[in-house]
Amino acid sequence: MTHKTVRTIQPARWLKTAAIKCIVPLSVGGFLGGCDRQAAPKPAPAPPIEVTVSQPVQKEVAEAIEYTGTTSATESVEVRPRVGGFLEQIHFKAPAKVKQGDLLFTIDVRPFKNRLDAKLALLQAKQAQLEKAEFEVERVNRLIGTDAAARDEQVTAVSTRDALKADIAGVKAEIDQATLELDWCRVTAPISGRISRNLADAGNVIQADSTVLAEIVSDDTLYAYFNVSERDMLRLRERVRQRLAEQGIAAASQPSLHEVRWPVFAGLMTETGYPHQGVLDYAAPAVDSSTGTVQVRGRFDNRNGIMTAGLFVRVSIPISLPQPALMVTERAIGLDQGQRYLLVVDDQNVVRYRRVKSGILSGGYRVIQEGLAPNDWVIVNGLQRVRPGVTVVPQRVDMTDIEKPSGQPTSAPSRVKAGTPTTEAKP
Repeated sequence: MTHKTVRTIQPARWLKTAAIKCIVPLSVGGFLGGCDRQAAPKPAPAPPIEVTVSQPVQKEVAEAIEYTGTTSATESVEVRPRVGGFLEQIHFKAPAKVKQGDLLFTIDVRPFKNRLDAKLALLQAKQAQLEKAEFEVERVNRLIGTDAAARDEQVTAVSTRDALKADIAGVKAEIDQATLELDWCRVTAPISGRISRNLADAGNVIQADSTVLAEIVSDDTLYAYFNVSERDMLRLRERVRQRLAEQGIAAASQPSLHEVRWPVFAGLMTETGYPHQGVLDYAAPAVDSSTGTVQVRGRFDNRNGIMTAGLFVRVSIPISLPQPALMVTERAIGLDQGQRYLLVVDDQNVVRYRRVKSGILSGGYRVIQEGLAPNDWVIVNGLQRVRPGVTVVPQRVDMTDIEKPSGQPTSAPSRVKAGTPTTEAKP
């Protein structure tokens, strides 16, 4: 009898074996297929970025304090009538410049002339009565000398005469007032300056001292008002004393700014730098304790009419003698968490990060007090497209060509040459 041995395969073991047999051919096939493929090419490196670089400008500048102020006319008047009535005629066309005393408006004079004539007639009547009273006094005095008249008659005659004299004085005063009112029917310019449009038309009834007929602004000279901090005011006063000492003047007390004619410079919001020069002529007598500032005023010649009252202006007051300084255009300076910096290109055309200490702004250029050398090449265009450590292609230009007004030709790219020092302001 033959016995057959039956081998039993466990299900779990069988499944594992089957899985291995299936995976091995797939793995081998995938490996062999991968060997037939070529390696992917690496992307080509990006070309270096082109940037514009310049060397700093060397100038002589004076340390200055800068503020923002508001212009104001030296004189500004609202033209109002002194008498009320019917506005008859307007004698100017806006815009115009008028001189003091020019005829501007005419008010109907007839009511005022009639009033004056009535007062003149009353004066004549009073003068006639006075003549009679004078004769009566003389007559009574003669009778008193011969005891032909009583004492009370003399008193009555004298009192009547004196009362008429007082009445005449009152009538004369009324005539003077009526004459003034008649003259006030001709409204003239109280000051010289630029007049606005007429604010009341002919034919309107206007009120005395309340109706505004026009405005006149004297702007041949303008004021610029601004507030200076307590610290800067003390520095300015100290510099004033030093200047007087340098001139051999011993001041017994602190001189006023008006006496020393301290220079001040101003620029409009659309102008570069501070092209307008004036003098400081006023400082408030006390510090405002709520703000810690002092109101200061500069006076500027405005006969060319460039500035207008009411404009915001940038104001600069020099407080030191001119000294050599390195300057770069404002657009080259970056700001990193409140710290100003420049990006410079070294000899290997690699961008380097430089933290700098900046000073005043003059003519579109910012003084760099620390962190920059005269032969450094500063990135002035393309600052936002590069970062420290990258290689760039620098295009060298003159720093002075960057801030030229539009329309002026600029020189071809070239190596920056040291500029000739110039004086900005001499306090």
